[in-house]
Amino acid sequence: MTENMDSITATLQKLIPTSLDDIVRAHRDECQLALATDEEMTRLATSIKSDEHVKHVLSHWQIIVMHLTIRDESQISPRLVGRLPDGGSWITSHVLAVDRQTGLVQTANSFYRVVDDPTSENELDLIFICVALNNWGIGQYLGVPDFIF
Repeated sequence: MTENMDSITATLQKLIPTSLDDIVRAHRDECQLALATDEEMTRLATSIKSDEHVKHVLSHWQIIVMHLTIRDESQISPRLVGRLPDGGSWITSHVLAVDRQTGLVQTANSFYRVVDDPTSENELDLIFICVALNNWGIGQYLGVPDFIF
């Protein structure tokens, strides 16, 4: 019984990503995940009107970037990830702008408020990011561990 449990534990440990870089396991020449660099954050920095309708308030947040190579052209797709007030995880569409003064983030579809400072990578819900990529229909192609909620 213990040997069987050790085998199950070892299998699960291989499935669960330990970092953003460990999420994409196939076609890494086409997509890699990482925290936004200072330079990428600077490109997103702008002033956002504080009277915009806010879809959600997120804590334990971070801007992650999908580094994509499509037809030999490099692109980035920044995404806001964080925790909702009820403790659930959230990931947004493409981030267009970040205003650290007001705590507002504008995405392709909505506005969000972020509270506190960005969290560290080891505090991100990596399994949730896997679920999102799989729900978007790109997870299997990228070799993302197949977690579902």
